[in-house]
Amino acid sequence: MVITKETGLADGAILTLVGITVISAPLAILTWLKQVLSRVFAEKDENLVAAVEEVPSIVSQKVEEPPPGEVVAVIALALSLAQAESSRAAPRKEIPSAALPSLWAIYGRQQIMNSRGRTRQKW
Repeated sequence: MVITKETGLADGAILTLVGITVISAPLAILTWLKQVLSRVFAEKDENLVAAVEEVPSIVSQKVEEPPPGEVVAVIALALSLAQAESSRAAPRKEIPSAALPSLWAIYGRQQIMNSRGRTRQKW
């Protein structure tokens, strides 16, 4: 088979169309399926909404509002408690000192120093 510029373009166009079809067809099927299912289950949702509307609402009852001075006092108390908690000293955790090297580091350094002396290399 001889590949020419014309056959390469035709093959590329065919491959592009096949790829678009392979991707678009399942997406179209899924979209159609979603619409069908939403219509089927929408009827059941309408019955559910009607049943929920029959339940009396607790929120509709009126509640007495506290006097404005009491609200200000509660807010001031909450702020005071928040500031008192932030001023408490947290337990301190012991932080390992960076001045004390680990035993592994000391051993590694010693090995390097020993190897320099044996080979008499100047690093």
